[in-house]
Amino acid sequence: MDNKKKTVLVVSRHPHLEDVRKHVLEEAGYQVITIRNPEQVEEAGKNHKIDLAVIGYSVTAAEKRLIAAECVMFCKCPILELWDREPPQIRGGSDHVFDHFSLQPEDFLKTVHSIFKGTASE
Repeated sequence: MDNKKKTVLVVSRHPHLEDVRKHVLEEAGYQVITIRNPEQVEEAGKNHKIDLAVIGYSVTAAEKRLIAAECVMFCKCPILELWDREPPQIRGGSDHVFDHFSLQPEDFLKTVHSIFKGTASE
């Protein structure tokens, strides 16, 4: 797989976490687009072919649902929601939304790779 052809949209409210995720993904060969507001999802989707949207754990659960809906509409890609605690048990019924519960960059990158390989479970 050629990671350089994959573009990842990273949504985070925390600048340091955004920088870390961007660095980890770029080191792995992905192109990264970062945004901090849900209102920017439409513009990102119109200007780039987004292959995966990553929603950081600094984003509230309610905002994650809004951002995920925007990503489905404008990016048409899988969504990876990051959590700093166990994710909620009740899901919104959206296909191709993955949860990741870990604060380790290596685990995060493994999950991203598994989504692109089609081996991640929703």
